[in-house]
Amino acid sequence: MTEEAGMPSRVIRLLQSPDAYRPGLLVIAAKRSTQYYVFKEIPCEIGARAFAIHRLGLGDVYHVRVGAPHDCSCECLGFLRHGHCKHVQGLSALVGHGLI
Repeated sequence: MTEEAGMPSRVIRLLQSPDAYRPGLLVIAAKRSTQYYVFKEIPCEIGARAFAIHRLGLGDVYHVRVGAPHDCSCECLGFLRHGHCKHVQGLSALVGHGLI
């Protein structure tokens, strides 16, 4: 979450923790949009933690890896163009706070 003029520009909230029977649910809210995602942790053989994340209402599933900054990656266009994205930021925040 970053701040501009005292207001957060992006808020990530865990709505449902994943378990053995169901995926997790999170929301990413920005100034002009709110997007809901389902996600689940998947095996990662190259280090860090990996997740499959799917925005509700759209068909794209992204594979996201979170860990140390040099271990983070995502298949979305934002990450491929800029080297960072809301998917990595959101999942990293949830992992960092011990929520997943």
